[in-house]
Amino acid sequence: MMPAGDEPPCFEHVACVDSTNAELLRRPQRASGAPPTILLADRQTAGRGRRGRAWLSDPGASLTLSVSFDVRAATGQLLGLPLAVGVAIADELVRHGARCALKWPNDLCGPPPRLAKLGGVLVEVRQVGAHQRVVAGCGLNLCEGAAVTDAAAGQPVAALFAAGAVPAREPLARSLGTAILQASRRFLAEGLQPFAARWRELDCLAGRIVEVRHADGRRETGVACGIDDSGALRVSIGGRLTALISGEVSVRAQ
Repeated sequence: MMPAGDEPPCFEHVACVDSTNAELLRRPQRASGAPPTILLADRQTAGRGRRGRAWLSDPGASLTLSVSFDVRAATGQLLGLPLAVGVAIADELVRHGARCALKWPNDLCGPPPRLAKLGGVLVEVRQVGAHQRVVAGCGLNLCEGAAVTDAAAGQPVAALFAAGAVPAREPLARSLGTAILQASRRFLAEGLQPFAARWRELDCLAGRIVEVRHADGRRETGVACGIDDSGALRVSIGGRLTALISGEVSVRAQ
């Protein structure tokens, strides 16, 4: 069930691609034992986030990369992987001097009260031959000056690093890709449990009033109560604790 062993991943850096996730998903099945791939793109023409939303990027101020590997695993075994990947990315960014928190299920945000979006994670799975192709992508707002504005993103946005303090993009991409791969290996071996405590430390929603938008269009207001052991978000709605495995959650003014 594990991705290819501990050999170094293949690193690719391209000037432009439609989407780093899409590019890695459409590639054919690898030869047995082939290493995972980290793909960094300076620019995406059709980048996307959850639910098919466009992901805007700026070659001079943002970073877009994806990591792919093939495994023999049931899709249900991968449900908590985006949270593990989020922890790995956040910790690597903190190691580089950034401040960030996690917003369920896949956003990296700045500190309260604004909780401006700093980046996002998108994990996709596709059957390729006898294996599941797992692609974990992330898009990050590295510094001010990105083309992504509050209006364009539909929510407040901010930068991870101050001007003059931005790490070199390619080394940062390599370290992020390696961290994602290491977290994925551990998740496949041990599940979400090794990441849960750290995710809760980084959780920016816990205790806050939130609005839940369900897939069928319903909206409910409740209090976020952290994640359960499977990675579902617990929300207290009308005194009843509900576990969300999908849907959109936004912070209400307090």
